[in-house]
Amino acid sequence: MATKTHVQIELQAETLELFDRYHKYTGTTPELYITELVEKTLPTVSAMVDAMDEASESPEGADVMEIFGRKMAEAALQQKQEAKEAPLTV
Repeated sequence: MATKTHVQIELQAETLELFDRYHKYTGTTPELYITELVEKTLPTVSAMVDAMDEASESPEGADVMEIFGRKMAEAALQQKQEAKEAPLTV
């Protein structure tokens, strides 16, 4: 089980060099980039896990990818609704 709040990853030399160049232009550290990437893809991970949970509860062997597609569509609609309701900031 994943119970740690920190994860250590090893980057290949080419990847680290690319992140160093990216940081030079944007000021974005590899840690921040990876953290943001993970946060932005959590709806996808959540939809997949929810789909696997739902499929495993079905005795007739539900199609995980069909459920996943439905979950992703629901998440997209929710995100769209939240964007409509959010106040504009400039």
